[in-house]
Amino acid sequence: MPTTMCELATKLPLLIGQLLDRESHLERGRFREETMTDIFTGALAAFAGPNLVIQYPVEVNTGGDLDLRFWHAESRRNLCVRIQAKRLNAADKGSKAVKIKHRAYNELLHYPPTATDYQFRVLRDAPDPWIPLYMFYNHHSVTRDPAFVRTTPTIKGINLAFASDIADELEVKLASASATPRKIKHHKRLSHLRKHFFGIEAILCPPGDWKGEAVPPPDFVQQSLRERYRWDALGAKGRDDVDAVIRRLLEPNGLVVASDVGRRLPDGPSIRVRQHDVEVPTITFISGRTSDDRTPTITNNPDAQQG
Repeated sequence: MPTTMCELATKLPLLIGQLLDRESHLERGRFREETMTDIFTGALAAFAGPNLVIQYPVEVNTGGDLDLRFWHAESRRNLCVRIQAKRLNAADKGSKAVKIKHRAYNELLHYPPTATDYQFRVLRDAPDPWIPLYMFYNHHSVTRDPAFVRTTPTIKGINLAFASDIADELEVKLASASATPRKIKHHKRLSHLRKHFFGIEAILCPPGDWKGEAVPPPDFVQQSLRERYRWDALGAKGRDDVDAVIRRLLEPNGLVVASDVGRRLPDGPSIRVRQHDVEVPTITFISGRTSDDRTPTITNNPDAQQG
């Protein structure tokens, strides 16, 4: 079992990738996004306690969605990340193998039956203070395929991407499909979208001196995501200065604002079920704990009453 968040950020993508590879041995069915997200949440449950609280909503069927809140009790700084999970399609379609360059995230253009718009637009337009991200689950065999080995961005069992980047690709795909003459854009494919990817360590193991904190403080997560959004590293490859300037002008508020004052989490157990104030599984990372009532009292007793 990983003992630190940074170890988890390394080992969890390997586990997810290997599990997806094993689904080819299932007699029927496949692993859905919900399954992988449950594993992700379950792995974080090992850290549940004074520094990490998991809340599950009343409604069990929440898809692959997940909310992460990084909260600093002393300063009340708050960073909110909204995640929607999508998994890579299988290596075969019936009896026919799917070429690696054709592997795609088939559910990206999902339009829920009761919704008024595409799912990707709802995520992209998440209200402040949420920073919307995609979490892509990939097969371990794909990460080791010659098409992707020793290339950047690195394909892993779990990759993240900014929802705005993925939404731009999907808008192009939709516009091309409705154009005259009609054009087919393969913008759901891994080979096309991978340029937007980065690793989960960006939020679970951001660089910097955490000063002994067991979980990443919000300022470090914000800086880590900001650098990736601004292409401060390899993301700038193939893009000019004008692109970089425009991108900075369009930065999500959650990456720009120095701090966002977040509400204090109520006292109670570290794992909370049937919570009416959350719509999807929500994980709160608590740093900057104090000895006064600015910091909630968290217990590992599942029957403890919530304050």
